[in-house]
Amino acid sequence: MSSGRILRFVVLVVSLAIAGCAAPPSAVPTAPSLSNFENVAGPAALQSHAIIGFSVDTPVRAATAAREGVTTTILYGGSPPPGSALTRALQAHAISVIDGGVSGLMFYWECHRTHTVKPPPKSYGYNSYCRTDEKPRIKSEAIVLHDVGELLERNGGRSYVVGYWVLDDWPSWDPGSGRELLQKVHELITKQARGKPAICGFGAGLGKPGQVNWDPGTAANYSNAGCDIVGWYNYSPFGRRHPSLGKGLDWTMKALLPAMQRSLGKKGWRIEQTPLYGIGQAWGGSYDHRFYQPGLTRSELLDQATAFCSFGARYVGWYAWDDSGFESRTHTPNNSDPIADGIAAALSACHTIWSRS
Repeated sequence: MSSGRILRFVVLVVSLAIAGCAAPPSAVPTAPSLSNFENVAGPAALQSHAIIGFSVDTPVRAATAAREGVTTTILYGGSPPPGSALTRALQAHAISVIDGGVSGLMFYWECHRTHTVKPPPKSYGYNSYCRTDEKPRIKSEAIVLHDVGELLERNGGRSYVVGYWVLDDWPSWDPGSGRELLQKVHELITKQARGKPAICGFGAGLGKPGQVNWDPGTAANYSNAGCDIVGWYNYSPFGRRHPSLGKGLDWTMKALLPAMQRSLGKKGWRIEQTPLYGIGQAWGGSYDHRFYQPGLTRSELLDQATAFCSFGARYVGWYAWDDSGFESRTHTPNNSDPIADGIAAALSACHTIWSRS
Protein backbone atom coordinates (compact mmCIF):
# COMPACT_ATOMS: atom_id res chain seq x y z
CA MET A 1 0.00 0.00 0.00
CA SER A 2 1.46 3.28 -1.07
CA SER A 3 2.32 6.17 1.21
CA GLY A 4 -0.38 8.80 0.94
CA ARG A 5 -3.03 6.30 -0.16
CA ILE A 6 -3.48 4.46 3.12
CA LEU A 7 -6.37 6.68 4.22
CA ARG A 8 -8.30 5.86 1.05
CA PHE A 9 -8.09 2.24 2.14
CA VAL A 10 -10.15 3.06 5.22
CA VAL A 11 -13.35 3.04 3.20
CA LEU A 12 -12.35 -0.02 1.22
CA VAL A 13 -11.61 -2.03 4.35
CA VAL A 14 -14.85 -0.91 5.97
CA SER A 15 -16.73 -2.18 2.91
CA LEU A 16 -14.88 -5.48 3.17
CA ALA A 17 -15.84 -5.79 6.83
CA ILE A 18 -19.48 -5.35 5.90
CA ALA A 19 -19.14 -8.06 3.29
CA GLY A 20 -17.04 -10.31 5.54
CA CYS A 21 -18.06 -13.92 5.91
CA ALA A 22 -16.83 -17.00 7.69
CA ALA A 23 -14.72 -19.49 5.78
CA PRO A 24 -13.11 -22.75 6.92
CA PRO A 25 -9.33 -23.02 6.79
CA SER A 26 -7.74 -25.25 4.17
CA ALA A 27 -4.60 -27.34 4.31
CA VAL A 28 -1.33 -25.46 4.50
CA PRO A 29 0.50 -25.75 1.15
CA THR A 30 4.11 -26.70 0.85
CA ALA A 31 6.69 -23.96 0.51
CA PRO A 32 7.24 -22.75 -3.06
CA SER A 33 10.06 -24.38 -4.97
CA LEU A 34 9.71 -22.73 -8.37
CA SER A 35 8.94 -19.31 -9.75
CA ASN A 36 8.11 -17.89 -13.16
CA PHE A 37 10.84 -15.29 -13.03
CA GLU A 38 14.54 -16.00 -13.43
CA ASN A 39 16.73 -15.77 -10.36
CA VAL A 40 19.93 -14.10 -11.46
CA ALA A 41 23.28 -14.22 -9.72
CA GLY A 42 25.12 -11.19 -8.46
CA PRO A 43 24.13 -7.94 -6.76
CA ALA A 44 20.96 -7.52 -8.84
CA ALA A 45 19.36 -10.71 -7.52
CA LEU A 46 16.43 -10.77 -5.10
CA GLN A 47 17.49 -12.92 -2.19
CA SER A 48 15.82 -16.31 -1.94
CA HIS A 49 14.22 -15.34 1.38
CA ALA A 50 14.31 -11.55 1.22
CA ILE A 51 13.07 -9.55 4.20
CA ILE A 52 11.25 -6.69 2.47
CA GLY A 53 10.31 -3.52 4.34
CA PHE A 54 8.27 -0.66 2.91
CA SER A 55 9.57 2.91 2.74
CA VAL A 56 13.02 2.64 4.25
CA ASP A 57 13.54 6.07 2.75
CA THR A 58 16.18 7.92 4.80
CA PRO A 59 19.72 7.05 5.86
CA VAL A 60 18.61 6.90 9.51
CA ARG A 61 15.77 4.51 8.67
CA ALA A 62 18.19 2.42 6.61
CA ALA A 63 20.38 1.92 9.69
CA THR A 64 17.34 1.04 11.83
CA ALA A 65 15.88 -1.36 9.28
CA ALA A 66 19.20 -3.11 8.78
CA ARG A 67 19.49 -3.75 12.53
CA GLU A 68 16.00 -5.25 12.41
CA GLY A 69 16.94 -7.67 9.61
CA VAL A 70 15.61 -5.91 6.49
CA THR A 71 17.49 -6.84 3.31
CA THR A 72 15.28 -5.10 0.73
CA THR A 73 13.00 -2.07 0.68
CA ILE A 74 10.09 -1.05 -1.53
CA LEU A 75 10.23 2.66 -2.37
CA TYR A 76 7.10 4.20 -3.84
CA GLY A 77 8.97 7.27 -5.03
CA GLY A 78 11.18 5.06 -7.17
CA SER A 79 14.77 4.01 -6.71
CA PRO A 80 17.13 6.72 -5.48
CA PRO A 81 19.79 7.95 -7.91
CA PRO A 82 23.33 6.60 -7.76
CA GLY A 83 25.52 8.43 -5.29
CA SER A 84 22.65 9.94 -3.30
CA ALA A 85 22.79 9.89 0.49
CA LEU A 86 19.98 7.32 0.61
CA THR A 87 21.63 5.07 -1.97
CA ARG A 88 24.93 5.18 -0.11
CA ALA A 89 23.18 4.32 3.17
CA LEU A 90 21.19 1.45 1.67
CA GLN A 91 24.28 0.01 0.04
CA ALA A 92 26.32 0.40 3.23
CA HIS A 93 23.69 -1.68 5.02
CA ALA A 94 23.29 -4.22 2.17
CA ILE A 95 19.67 -3.23 1.52
CA SER A 96 18.53 -3.58 -2.08
CA VAL A 97 15.61 -1.71 -3.66
CA ILE A 98 12.32 -2.74 -5.23
CA ASP A 99 11.10 0.21 -7.29
CA GLY A 100 7.46 1.00 -6.51
CA GLY A 101 7.04 3.58 -9.25
CA VAL A 102 5.05 1.30 -11.54
CA SER A 103 2.31 0.87 -8.95
CA GLY A 104 2.02 4.66 -8.81
CA LEU A 105 1.54 4.84 -12.58
CA MET A 106 -1.10 2.12 -12.37
CA PHE A 107 -2.83 4.09 -9.63
CA TYR A 108 -2.91 7.35 -11.62
CA TRP A 109 -4.27 5.55 -14.68
CA GLU A 110 -7.01 3.86 -12.67
CA CYS A 111 -7.73 7.08 -10.81
CA HIS A 112 -8.35 8.77 -14.17
CA ARG A 113 -10.67 5.91 -15.15
CA THR A 114 -12.71 6.36 -11.98
CA HIS A 115 -13.27 10.02 -12.91
CA THR A 116 -14.10 9.32 -16.55
CA VAL A 117 -15.26 5.91 -17.78
CA LYS A 118 -15.74 4.06 -14.48
CA PRO A 119 -17.03 6.31 -11.71
CA PRO A 120 -18.13 4.67 -8.45
CA PRO A 121 -21.76 3.60 -8.07
CA LYS A 122 -24.05 6.21 -6.53
CA SER A 123 -24.27 4.07 -3.42
CA TYR A 124 -20.66 5.00 -2.60
CA GLY A 125 -21.49 8.65 -2.08
CA TYR A 126 -18.03 9.75 -3.20
CA ASN A 127 -14.97 8.35 -4.94
CA SER A 128 -13.16 6.54 -2.12
CA TYR A 129 -10.28 5.56 -4.40
CA CYS A 130 -9.21 9.10 -5.33
CA ARG A 131 -11.21 12.25 -4.62
CA THR A 132 -9.80 14.05 -7.69
CA ASP A 133 -8.20 13.01 -10.97
CA GLU A 134 -4.74 13.30 -9.44
CA LYS A 135 -2.67 13.11 -12.61
CA PRO A 136 -4.94 13.49 -15.66
CA ARG A 137 -1.93 13.36 -18.00
CA ILE A 138 -1.89 9.61 -17.41
CA LYS A 139 -5.08 8.97 -19.35
CA SER A 140 -4.28 5.90 -21.42
CA GLU A 141 -2.46 2.58 -21.31
CA ALA A 142 -0.04 3.89 -23.92
CA ILE A 143 1.07 6.68 -21.60
CA VAL A 144 1.48 4.26 -18.70
CA LEU A 145 3.63 1.96 -20.82
CA HIS A 146 5.70 4.88 -22.09
CA ASP A 147 6.38 6.03 -18.53
CA VAL A 148 7.15 2.48 -17.39
CA GLY A 149 9.67 2.21 -20.23
CA GLU A 150 11.36 5.40 -19.09
CA LEU A 151 11.44 4.17 -15.50
CA LEU A 152 13.06 0.89 -16.56
CA GLU A 153 15.60 2.70 -18.70
CA ARG A 154 16.48 4.99 -15.80
CA ASN A 155 17.09 1.96 -13.58
CA GLY A 156 19.19 0.17 -16.17
CA GLY A 157 22.50 0.99 -14.51
CA ARG A 158 21.32 0.69 -10.93
CA SER A 159 22.49 -2.71 -9.74
CA TYR A 160 20.80 -2.17 -6.37
CA VAL A 161 17.34 -2.36 -8.00
CA VAL A 162 16.16 -5.98 -7.74
CA GLY A 163 12.49 -5.84 -8.69
CA TYR A 164 9.32 -3.83 -9.28
CA TRP A 165 6.20 -3.36 -7.15
CA VAL A 166 3.58 -3.02 -9.87
CA LEU A 167 0.15 -3.25 -8.23
CA ASP A 168 -1.38 -1.80 -5.11
CA ASP A 169 -4.88 -0.74 -3.94
CA TRP A 170 -7.68 -0.99 -6.51
CA PRO A 171 -11.31 0.21 -6.49
CA SER A 172 -13.75 -2.55 -5.69
CA TRP A 173 -16.24 -1.33 -8.32
CA ASP A 174 -13.78 -1.84 -11.21
CA PRO A 175 -12.36 -5.34 -10.70
CA GLY A 176 -9.87 -6.67 -13.21
CA SER A 177 -9.42 -3.45 -15.16
CA GLY A 178 -5.65 -3.57 -14.67
CA ARG A 179 -5.13 -7.21 -15.66
CA GLU A 180 -4.21 -6.80 -19.32
CA LEU A 181 -2.14 -3.69 -18.69
CA LEU A 182 -0.15 -5.52 -16.03
CA GLN A 183 0.64 -8.19 -18.60
CA LYS A 184 2.02 -5.54 -20.96
CA VAL A 185 4.01 -4.00 -18.10
CA HIS A 186 5.41 -7.43 -17.29
CA GLU A 187 6.46 -7.88 -20.91
CA LEU A 188 8.39 -4.59 -20.74
CA ILE A 189 10.08 -5.61 -17.49
CA THR A 190 11.07 -8.95 -19.00
CA LYS A 191 12.64 -7.19 -22.01
CA GLN A 192 14.34 -4.29 -20.23
CA ALA A 193 15.06 -5.73 -16.78
CA ARG A 194 15.46 -9.45 -17.33
CA GLY A 195 15.42 -11.49 -14.15
CA LYS A 196 13.83 -8.79 -11.99
CA PRO A 197 10.36 -9.77 -10.76
CA ALA A 198 7.09 -7.90 -11.03
CA ILE A 199 5.37 -8.03 -7.63
CA CYS A 200 1.58 -7.64 -7.48
CA GLY A 201 -0.01 -6.59 -4.21
CA PHE A 202 -3.45 -7.59 -2.91
CA GLY A 203 -4.88 -6.22 0.33
CA ALA A 204 -7.30 -7.56 2.94
CA GLY A 205 -8.36 -6.74 6.48
CA LEU A 206 -7.85 -8.63 9.73
CA GLY A 207 -11.08 -9.59 11.42
CA LYS A 208 -12.34 -11.62 14.33
CA PRO A 209 -11.67 -15.38 14.27
CA GLY A 210 -13.51 -16.97 11.36
CA GLN A 211 -14.23 -13.64 9.68
CA VAL A 212 -12.92 -12.94 6.16
CA ASN A 213 -12.49 -9.27 5.30
CA TRP A 214 -11.48 -9.85 1.72
CA ASP A 215 -13.21 -8.93 -1.52
CA PRO A 216 -12.75 -11.85 -3.97
CA GLY A 217 -13.04 -9.38 -6.86
CA THR A 218 -9.67 -7.96 -5.84
CA ALA A 219 -8.07 -11.06 -7.36
CA ALA A 220 -9.36 -10.19 -10.84
CA ASN A 221 -6.20 -8.22 -11.68
CA TYR A 222 -4.04 -11.31 -11.22
CA SER A 223 -2.66 -13.38 -14.08
CA ASN A 224 0.36 -15.61 -14.42
CA ALA A 225 1.48 -13.42 -17.31
CA GLY A 226 1.39 -10.26 -15.20
CA CYS A 227 2.80 -11.20 -11.80
CA ASP A 228 6.02 -12.98 -10.78
CA ILE A 229 5.43 -12.64 -7.04
CA VAL A 230 2.19 -12.10 -5.14
CA GLY A 231 2.22 -9.82 -2.08
CA TRP A 232 -0.58 -10.00 0.49
CA TYR A 233 -0.87 -7.00 2.80
CA ASN A 234 -3.35 -7.67 5.60
CA TYR A 235 -3.91 -5.00 8.26
CA SER A 236 -6.14 -4.31 11.23
CA PRO A 237 -9.31 -2.22 10.67
CA PHE A 238 -8.82 1.42 9.69
CA GLY A 239 -10.66 4.45 10.95
CA ARG A 240 -10.96 3.57 14.65
CA ARG A 241 -11.32 6.52 17.03
CA HIS A 242 -10.35 4.83 20.28
CA PRO A 243 -7.22 2.99 21.44
CA SER A 244 -7.16 -0.74 20.87
CA LEU A 245 -4.44 -3.38 20.96
CA GLY A 246 -6.32 -5.53 18.47
CA LYS A 247 -6.72 -8.39 20.93
CA GLY A 248 -10.00 -9.50 19.36
CA LEU A 249 -8.49 -9.88 15.89
CA ASP A 250 -7.21 -13.12 14.40
CA TRP A 251 -3.58 -12.26 13.63
CA THR A 252 -3.05 -15.88 12.56
CA MET A 253 -5.44 -15.25 9.62
CA LYS A 254 -6.66 -18.85 9.71
CA ALA A 255 -9.73 -18.15 7.59
CA LEU A 256 -8.35 -15.20 5.64
CA LEU A 257 -5.28 -16.74 3.98
CA PRO A 258 -7.12 -19.75 2.51
CA ALA A 259 -9.85 -17.41 1.22
CA MET A 260 -7.28 -15.26 -0.58
CA GLN A 261 -5.65 -18.38 -1.98
CA ARG A 262 -8.96 -19.67 -3.35
CA SER A 263 -9.78 -16.38 -5.07
CA LEU A 264 -6.38 -16.04 -6.72
CA GLY A 265 -6.34 -19.74 -7.52
CA LYS A 266 -9.42 -19.27 -9.68
CA LYS A 267 -7.32 -16.82 -11.74
CA GLY A 268 -4.50 -19.33 -12.17
CA TRP A 269 -2.26 -18.56 -9.20
CA ARG A 270 -0.27 -21.42 -7.72
CA ILE A 271 2.05 -20.70 -4.82
CA GLU A 272 4.51 -23.33 -6.07
CA GLN A 273 5.10 -21.38 -9.29
CA THR A 274 4.48 -17.77 -8.24
CA PRO A 275 5.89 -17.16 -4.75
CA LEU A 276 4.08 -15.40 -1.94
CA TYR A 277 5.38 -12.34 -0.12
CA GLY A 278 3.61 -11.95 3.23
CA ILE A 279 3.32 -8.32 4.36
CA GLY A 280 2.52 -7.77 8.00
CA GLN A 281 1.44 -4.67 9.88
CA ALA A 282 4.23 -2.75 11.63
CA TRP A 283 2.52 0.40 12.84
CA GLY A 284 -0.10 1.11 15.45
CA GLY A 285 -1.56 3.74 17.74
CA SER A 286 -2.33 7.33 16.81
CA TYR A 287 -2.56 7.88 13.08
CA ASP A 288 -3.11 11.05 11.04
CA HIS A 289 -4.11 12.93 14.23
CA ARG A 290 -7.65 11.56 13.85
CA PHE A 291 -7.56 7.80 13.97
CA TYR A 292 -6.19 4.98 16.07
CA GLN A 293 -4.73 1.94 14.33
CA PRO A 294 -5.42 -1.24 16.36
CA GLY A 295 -2.30 -3.02 17.57
CA LEU A 296 0.52 -3.65 17.90
CA THR A 297 2.15 -6.13 20.27
CA ARG A 298 5.15 -8.39 19.89
CA SER A 299 2.94 -11.48 19.86
CA GLU A 300 0.71 -10.02 17.13
CA LEU A 301 3.67 -9.37 14.85
CA LEU A 302 4.97 -12.85 15.56
CA ASP A 303 1.59 -14.52 14.94
CA GLN A 304 1.02 -12.71 11.65
CA ALA A 305 4.45 -13.36 10.15
CA THR A 306 4.49 -16.96 11.35
CA ALA A 307 1.12 -17.49 9.68
CA PHE A 308 2.45 -16.16 6.36
CA CYS A 309 5.60 -18.29 6.47
CA SER A 310 3.74 -21.42 7.58
CA PHE A 311 1.31 -20.88 4.71
CA GLY A 312 4.21 -21.00 2.28
CA ALA A 313 5.42 -17.41 1.90
CA ARG A 314 8.94 -17.30 0.49
CA TYR A 315 9.39 -13.65 1.45
CA VAL A 316 8.17 -11.73 4.48
CA GLY A 317 8.17 -8.06 5.42
CA TRP A 318 6.24 -5.20 6.95
CA TYR A 319 4.49 -1.94 6.25
CA ALA A 320 6.04 0.48 7.10
CA TRP A 321 9.04 2.51 8.16
CA ASP A 322 7.37 5.62 6.76
CA ASP A 323 3.91 6.77 5.66
CA SER A 324 2.37 10.19 5.09
CA GLY A 325 -0.11 9.58 7.91
CA PHE A 326 2.49 8.76 10.53
CA GLU A 327 2.95 11.30 13.32
CA SER A 328 5.14 11.55 16.39
CA ARG A 329 2.78 9.35 18.42
CA THR A 330 2.54 6.58 15.82
CA HIS A 331 4.30 3.39 16.87
CA THR A 332 6.59 2.21 14.07
CA PRO A 333 9.74 0.11 13.65
CA ASN A 334 11.66 3.37 14.07
CA ASN A 335 10.56 4.10 17.64
CA SER A 336 8.83 1.07 19.19
CA ASP A 337 10.67 -1.64 21.10
CA PRO A 338 7.68 -4.05 20.98
CA ILE A 339 7.52 -3.70 17.19
CA ALA A 340 11.27 -4.18 16.81
CA ASP A 341 11.15 -7.19 19.15
CA GLY A 342 8.18 -8.59 17.24
CA ILE A 343 10.02 -8.32 13.94
CA ALA A 344 13.06 -10.09 15.42
CA ALA A 345 10.90 -12.91 16.80
CA ALA A 346 9.00 -13.19 13.53
CA LEU A 347 12.18 -13.45 11.48
CA SER A 348 13.52 -16.15 13.76
CA ALA A 349 10.28 -18.12 13.37
CA CYS A 350 10.23 -17.72 9.59
CA HIS A 351 13.87 -18.79 9.21
CA THR A 352 13.07 -21.91 11.23
CA ILE A 353 10.13 -22.67 8.94
CA TRP A 354 12.20 -22.02 5.80
CA SER A 355 15.02 -24.26 7.03
CA ARG A 356 12.59 -27.19 7.06
CA SER A 357 11.48 -26.76 3.45
